[in-house]
Amino acid sequence: MKPRKVAILWFLLMVALPWACRAQSHDFGGILELGFEQKLAKGLELGLEGEGRFNHCFTSFNRLKIGADLDYSFLKKKRLKVSLGAAYLLYNRYGTIENRGRIIGSITYTEKISDFKLSLRARVQSTFYDMQRGYHKFNPKTYLRGRLQFDYTFSQLRMSIYASTEFFLRLYQKEHIFIENFRTIAGCNFKMGNGHTLGVFLRVDNEVQVSEPENVYYIGLKYNFRNK
Repeated sequence: MKPRKVAILWFLLMVALPWACRAQSHDFGGILELGFEQKLAKGLELGLEGEGRFNHCFTSFNRLKIGADLDYSFLKKKRLKVSLGAAYLLYNRYGTIENRGRIIGSITYTEKISDFKLSLRARVQSTFYDMQRGYHKFNPKTYLRGRLQFDYTFSQLRMSIYASTEFFLRLYQKEHIFIENFRTIAGCNFKMGNGHTLGVFLRVDNEVQVSEPENVYYIGLKYNFRNK
């Protein structure tokens, strides 16, 4: 089978798989993302991002996120990347607006074969909650996130497709460490010009091992500018 057909079949599988999952409730929403990347030195980059998220069938504001991170890539062809970052989140929790802070550390290994790219990422994140606006039994909450992502580039079309699956392992309660959530994303990126990329994607968040699991389906739009 030709590599391009393999890439398309994998992409369609990652899109369809979450819709086969069963849960007690479902929700739909939208995500808008803005990104900026600036090369600082050889192998070192600064990334800025903003995200707005809506749920309850696109009728309710869910979250605003503003973040920044530093990425350092090394090894041959920059196959290994280490990242440190922080983010501010304005979150709507049951009608109460909360301020939250997050610190993130991750390591990503990437392997490229022709037009294919496969990456493995391990990320640890801790989220600090605003106790003055709500009660949280555990503060901060720390998760280990593991992600596998596949990309395929159609070089003649200035377009790429990608699909990823990710798990969230909760670490903040020693006697109850388990995978709490799965996230599946499939999308397309289009190069619009020198450094400009526009992307559309589908995302599904599946809760597991909770009393009332929920599937949330998002459609997203992302614009990114990379300044070399």
